[in-house]
Amino acid sequence: MRLFERRNATEEDIYKRLSYDPAANTLLEEIAAARRQIEDAYNNFQNASDPDLIDSYIYMGNAALLRYRFLLRQAKII
Repeated sequence: MRLFERRNATEEDIYKRLSYDPAANTLLEEIAAARRQIEDAYNNFQNASDPDLIDSYIYMGNAALLRYRFLLRQAKII
């Protein structure tokens, strides 16, 4: 028994699976939320003094930035 089926997915299939629901029109809201996450991570990074917190805010900011760029690419496709 296989726990996870392995599918041959092209990049286009991945974008289709991760894209938003056009009926809900949430893409602009997701872009705004990602931008707020970037700003929050930057502000928290500026106020952090513990090295572990600094590292976590760097990772949070990078993750939010990558998500923001992905969402912008999605908006260009549509």
